[in-house]
Amino acid sequence: MRRLLQPKNMMVSNAYDRNSGHCYISILNIIQGEVDPTQVHKSLMRIRERKLAQFIPWGPASIQVALSRKSPYITTAHRVSGLMLANHTSISMLFERTLKQYDKLRKREAFLEQFRKEDMFKDNLDELDNSRETVQQLVDEYVAATSKDYLTWGMEQVFIFSN
Repeated sequence: MRRLLQPKNMMVSNAYDRNSGHCYISILNIIQGEVDPTQVHKSLMRIRERKLAQFIPWGPASIQVALSRKSPYITTAHRVSGLMLANHTSISMLFERTLKQYDKLRKREAFLEQFRKEDMFKDNLDELDNSRETVQQLVDEYVAATSKDYLTWGMEQVFIFSN
């Protein structure tokens, strides 16, 4: 299970720095094959003891695990396989990079003629601007999720948007 936490096994490439303050919001590990539940428990304990997974400071720090048997219809070379589904705040770095790229293109008005051909964008590009704002709010949410006062931050955001 520790292998699932290794950066080389992740599908999103981020310049992840353990000291950056980014952390997991949730983790679900799906382990398929010949697995001893006591080994899974020991692995979870080692992960917790060695602090291999940093979790949000305002919520539970637990890894959910689902064990399943190997499919009788698929032949595999490995005795055990695993899949980790995780929500990690470092994904905000990917969105920030996307926003910077979008801002550069928007400033140069690159590719906008393709959008203006569509009825939705003939008069204005408000939909693009609203989408950019939504992604910025997502980045802000992930950054706020790394702090201890995230829950009060969330309540303040609800208050701001309701007025």
